Amino acid sequence: MSEKKGLIARAIEAYLRTGGPDQPGRDSEERELDGRHYVVLRNSRGFLAAYRLEGDGGLRRLGEWPDALNSKAE
Repeated sequence: MSEKKGLIARAIEAYLRTGGPDQPGRDSEERELDGRHYVVLRNSRGFLAAYRLEGDGGLRRLGEWPDALNSKAE
């Protein structure tokens, strides 16, 4: 399993553990913006949650996120 998939899997676990009502799908992705790493969870209905990778390797769920994360990377 690649590190990327590991981060996405960790974000999905955190999302579901906190009572996320929808199941994240295959559109979930890892993104890098301005030197920061993010995991964006999506499903067929759209955006679910965003997490930022912290310096200690932990994931932090964001209440607000950069606008660029709202659309899927190309």
